[in-house]
Amino acid sequence: TNYGYAPASGGSVTTGAITPAARNAAYLAKQKMLQIAAPFLEVSPDALTTGDGKIFVKANPQKSLTWKQVASRIPGDKFTVIGERVRDYRRFNPRTTGGVQFAEVEVDVETGVIKVLRVVAVHDCGRPMDRLTVESQINGGVIQGISYALFENRILDRNTGVMVNANLEQYKIAGSLDVPTIEPIILEVNHGQNSTGAVGIGEPATVPTAAAVANAVFHATGVRVRKLPMTPATVLAALEAIGGTS
Repeated sequence: TNYGYAPASGGSVTTGAITPAARNAAYLAKQKMLQIAAPFLEVSPDALTTGDGKIFVKANPQKSLTWKQVASRIPGDKFTVIGERVRDYRRFNPRTTGGVQFAEVEVDVETGVIKVLRVVAVHDCGRPMDRLTVESQINGGVIQGISYALFENRILDRNTGVMVNANLEQYKIAGSLDVPTIEPIILEVNHGQNSTGAVGIGEPATVPTAAAVANAVFHATGVRVRKLPMTPATVLAALEAIGGTS
C-alpha cells in the first residue's frame, strides 16, 4: 500500500510532520465549499472569497452566504477531502527547534534539600499552531525535567538487570508542591520549512531542565553536583567533599 510521503511522526517533530497535510486538506475543503456556494451566488468559484464567517463575491461583498447557509446546501450533508503531505521546501531538519532555560533554586546546606523556585524556558519551535498548547507542553517538559533532576532514580538488580523499585512508593517523582513558577517564552520564527512553519516542541523543554537546576545549585553553593538525581544525600556529600558550605 502506498501511503504517500511524510516525515516520521515522533521525536518532537509530529506537529511539523502532520500539520502541512491538515492545512492542505483544509484548503481543499474550502475550495469545495466555494464550489457549492457558487451556483447560489450566480458566479464562478474563483470569483468568491471568505471572511467574517461568510462566503462572498469578491467584486460585491454584500452578495454573500454564511458558512452555515452553505453547509446546509452540501449534497448528502457531508463531503470528504484528502490532504497530502508534500515534501518540505527544504530538507526536513528537526534540529531547527532550539531554546535556553534558566532555573532559580534554593539550597538548604544543612539538609541538602534543593527547592526549585522558578524556571524561565525560552524556545523557538517554529510557528506555534496553538500557543496555549505549546505553553502547556513546555510546562510539562519542565516538570518532567525537575522530576528526574531531583527525584527519579531507577535501581537495577546487578545480577538480573531487573528494576527493583518499579512502583510509585519507591520510584519518586515530582509532586504538585515541587512544581515551581514556570515562565514559558515562545520565540515565533517561521523557518519556511513547510506550509505551516511548524517544527515541534516536546523533548526540548525537558532535556535542559536538569542542567539548568544543576548550574543554579553550583551558583548557590559553589559545588558541582554531577550525579542525578540530586538528592539531599548527594548534595551533602558534595558539600562535605569541599569542606562544608561555601
